[in-house]
Parts: sequence; structure tokens; C-alpha cells
Amino acid sequence: MTAVKSWTLLICILSIISTLFEMILPRGKIEKIFKVVLGIFILCSLLMPLKALSSSMKFNSKNEKVFVKEENKLKNIIENQMKTSSEVNLKSNIKNLLKRKNVKPEKINVIMDTDNNNCISIKNIEVYLSEGDKNKKDIIKNELEKVLNLKVDVVVGSE
Repeated sequence: MTAVKSWTLLICILSIISTLFEMILPRGKIEKIFKVVLGIFILCSLLMPLKALSSSMKFNSKNEKVFVKEENKLKNIIENQMKTSSEVNLKSNIKNLLKRKNVKPEKINVIMDTDNNNCISIKNIEVYLSEGDKNKKDIIKNELEKVLNLKVDVVVGSE
């Protein structure tokens, strides 16, 4: 805080001194040159404390390693959230499709993978039906594969 006070005091003193010099100097070409020199002087006096501040700041390579670890951790969290969100949305769509066919699935598994480009690919979908829906197995399988354009395994009971 004292640095800010001293910097402010320096600016005030420089402003007063520059005003006094402007009153003393004669008008004309010298006045223009003096104003340019005075402006540069005030600008330098404003920037000097910032230069001192920047030279006191040091880059620590340990912080960079921590940052990279945190960045990787954040990427993994985001990737997992995207994967989970995709899985939840896909399961919800499957449940809605099956609900329209009056079928209630016992369980839905979505097998997904992420490639090097962080693209999620759906490898397989497993839909488990109850024994009561055994006769609708092939219809459900065909409908899901047609709508989702993915490989779907429909399993009845404990097949």
C-alpha cells in the first residue's frame, strides 16, 4: 500500500513541477518540444514502478508442472462428464423409444470409448428385457438399430 501512496505522490509532484515549467517557458517552438519531453518524462515516471514490480516477479517451473497436472485433471473431468452426459441422453432416448412400444427395459448398458482426439464412440448397446417381452425381442432390436444406427444387443432375462 505504501508503494501506491509513494507512486501517487510522485505523480502529483511531477504534475506540479511540469505546470510550473510550462508557465515559465516562453511560447512558440520551444514550448512544443518541452511538452513532448515533459510527457515522455511523466510517462517514464509512471512506468518505472511497473518495471520494478515485473522484475520482482519470478516464474517458477514447479507452478508450470502443477498447472499442467491441473489442466490434465480438468480435461479428464470434462471428458468423463461428456461421456456420462452422452450415456444418460442415449439411455433416455432408448427408454422413450421402448416406452412407445410398451416395453419397459430391465437394464440398458452403453459401451463407449474415447479416441485420441477425445471423440466419443459408441461401441455397443445392450438392452435387457423381461421374460414377458420375449416375443418383442427381434422387433425391438431392429427398431433400435434402425433409429440409432448402432449395434444393439437385446437380451431377454438372463440369456
